[in-house]
Amino acid sequence: MGAVALGNHGITIHRQDCSNLGQVPAERRLPVRWNPAVQASPRRYPVQLRIEVLDRVGVLKDILTRLSDHRINVSDARVRTTPGKPARIDLRVELDSAGQLASTIGQIRSMADVLDIARTGIG
Repeated sequence: MGAVALGNHGITIHRQDCSNLGQVPAERRLPVRWNPAVQASPRRYPVQLRIEVLDRVGVLKDILTRLSDHRINVSDARVRTTPGKPARIDLRVELDSAGQLASTIGQIRSMADVLDIARTGIG
């Protein structure tokens, strides 16, 4: 339930059983609801991944293409290389579920030149 605030303060939102709502005159009350379009949009969870790969031209592009093909957004990417050692790629991705995380890790792990992948934390 919404209540028009006095002055130029907008509308305050209350639960229908809120005790403060009883103090608001009926002419200042109005029904409200959450935007269903916002509620319908899928929830995305940030996840940090660390990928160890053979250092070669195009390996990051190949991984990003695989993620893009599965409509997975990458919000941050960092690559560290050391001569004679595998490259380390840290990615922050946005996923829908734990199932999508497991699937994504499996798909990247199966790629050529990927030596290891692990979740290192949340975004």
